[in-house]
Amino acid sequence: MKKFGIILLFIAFTPILNSCQAEEDMQVIEFQFTDYQVIYVPPEEDNDSYMNTFIDLKAKYPEEITSPEKRIMDNQDMPSDYTLNNNSIYLLKDEAVIYSIENTMSRGDLMKTLDSIVSTDNQIIY
Repeated sequence: MKKFGIILLFIAFTPILNSCQAEEDMQVIEFQFTDYQVIYVPPEEDNDSYMNTFIDLKAKYPEEITSPEKRIMDNQDMPSDYTLNNNSIYLLKDEAVIYSIENTMSRGDLMKTLDSIVSTDNQIIY
């Protein structure tokens, strides 16, 4: 009877333990400018070439942004109402997402989007 109780207890706690497992880590590229943080999750298959877009952006705005860095993030690093998706960009201010694009974009579209975020001439920031 004791063994049966232990088995039932194990079965009851298995879903709880599974929900506590670590989320999948994702490689992101991020930089900061003024009091904003930009996080980009590149496509899985070609994330190295997207780093060049960020390097080009840093060359265009050497004083305005920090050097882009690659790092590993999981969904726990994001505000609770957002999850990291491949080929998506998130703009954070005070640890809250204020702008995001979650769709497939080419390197050219990514550069236009980043340029519109950082550019002081036609900035889309709120």
